[in-house]
Amino acid sequence: MKLTDFFLKRPITIQENPSIYKKTLYRAFLATLIFSIIYGIYEYFIVYHTIRLVDILGPELNWLIMYTSLLLTVALASRFSIEQTVMGLFFMAMFEDVVYWMCQWIDTGIYPYPAGNWWDSAFASFRVLGGLGNPIPFWPYVPFYYIPGFTMVFIFYLASYKGAIPSRIASWAIGPFFLAIIAGTMVPDNTARIILIALPLLSYTYILTLFFLKNRLLSVPKEKEFKTINNFSQ
Repeated sequence: MKLTDFFLKRPITIQENPSIYKKTLYRAFLATLIFSIIYGIYEYFIVYHTIRLVDILGPELNWLIMYTSLLLTVALASRFSIEQTVMGLFFMAMFEDVVYWMCQWIDTGIYPYPAGNWWDSAFASFRVLGGLGNPIPFWPYVPFYYIPGFTMVFIFYLASYKGAIPSRIASWAIGPFFLAIIAGTMVPDNTARIILIALPLLSYTYILTLFFLKNRLLSVPKEKEFKTINNFSQ
């Protein structure tokens, strides 16, 4: 696939074969789920406790390894599906955290929530969005970002189960906000504010532009396994 096709045609095409699409979805979801469980266990016992690799790597390098490994794993499992990779990253960012705290609960026998709010001190985008790392004021006292985060993940996978078109629409709606939060983590607060506004705005402008130009962009015959999103009622 040419680079221009990747940026101009791939976002407005979907997998035509329902069987192939379903296999891609299941592989991506299972890859994310299994990776999150394994890395959550590894991070608790190896990175922060038994061996304490964090003293050697530092938290930033650990996060880089975690996110890069997840991206490669899900990209390969999903045959480089952009939406499944991005949303898998979104799912992992929360579920891996849950697994980590569950490991602490098993290890210490003490319920881990409310956990210390390290998220707001470490991530600028969490701070400027109003303290996403603060615990909710009632049981189970989980960080606030779990509530909208897992809700959006559930909506995405439900839409994905319905079919390729709902999956793409859901990823268009949710993905830019999540990517902006990730991009705004390790920067000054004012920079994070700019990213949180500019990245979704630019992403939606890009997506809408491709959609309105789809007939021109897709006028050249493409590979048979894809079809354009021309009729959202299909």
